[in-house]
Amino acid sequence: MTDDVVLLLPGMTLNASVFPELGLPSITMDFAKLVVSPTGWSEELAAKRMGFYVERLRERLRGDALWTGAARRVVVAHSFGGFLALAWQAGQHDPLARIHGLVLVGTSAGPMFDAVRLRLVGGERWAIRVPVRTLMWLWNHRGLTQTVARIAAPSGRVRDVDFRRLRFRSDLTMGLAGWRNTDWRARRSYRFAMDGFDVRDRLAAITVRTIVLHGPRDSFFPLDVARDVARRLPQGELRVVPGAAHALPLTHGEEVVRAVQDLLR
Repeated sequence: MTDDVVLLLPGMTLNASVFPELGLPSITMDFAKLVVSPTGWSEELAAKRMGFYVERLRERLRGDALWTGAARRVVVAHSFGGFLALAWQAGQHDPLARIHGLVLVGTSAGPMFDAVRLRLVGGERWAIRVPVRTLMWLWNHRGLTQTVARIAAPSGRVRDVDFRRLRFRSDLTMGLAGWRNTDWRARRSYRFAMDGFDVRDRLAAITVRTIVLHGPRDSFFPLDVARDVARRLPQGELRVVPGAAHALPLTHGEEVVRAVQDLLR
């Protein structure tokens, strides 16, 4: 039996290299290469939304000796990975979902896409932000998604990005690298799953200790979003990381390490 194991759930377009080394056996689950269909849409995806990804996660963990044989399980989830973790943990009773602790980084419980307010300018004390709901119908258009993908990856080939090797670790550079790391059809599927995502009223069912890490400079989620998540979780603790943005796992990895250590201590 393995004493401790960590499940890493990276954000949309990212992979596990956005997280720091945690010194624990780890399992990674990302969907950046998952092609649901030639267009990124399917009837199953439209019907299940985030539940579609929860089922893929369960399939990945079912029969995994590292996960099923662990004495203590910790989940570290960033952005979209946080949506997935919350939907999974707040769902029906699932033995595979029994964990010792949860670390949520730069994420939200919904409602999507209302929770996302893009930061245009500003710092930690103030910022000018714009909502994205009215833009999503255009942003997720097949033609636009394909066009941006071709610009980001002119060769047309998706390749694994080592995010730790990025020279500049900002929200912008991380996002651009994410385009090279992700199949455009997978990106569309993510957005279809997020449409209507809202588990705020189900967070009371998540009774494990949860540390919510958030940066005041986050380009997508205002600090109030993180406050709301931590407040609704029975054992939620908000830790605001000064100077951090959405790329917090890359720029302030020590805070992620500390959170995991605190959960296991």
